[in-house]
Amino acid sequence: MATYDSNLQAAVDATSMVRDAGETDLLTYLREQLADRDIETNDTAWLERTVERIRENPNYMIEDEPEDYRPKG
Repeated sequence: MATYDSNLQAAVDATSMVRDAGETDLLTYLREQLADRDIETNDTAWLERTVERIRENPNYMIEDEPEDYRPKG
């Protein structure tokens, strides 16, 4: 089983929670959540794919990372 950065998953989880609360602009919200965690990405395909998976499954666990993602540390 692959492991991914917990900050990425936390951003996805937060986005899923607002989806359940009725937020419709999940792409912008996910970008904000990533920025709040000092994660920057220009991988639009990953962002769009992740938002689509959140819409399909509110308990979505990330399966990959953005192409340009580099863990801090």
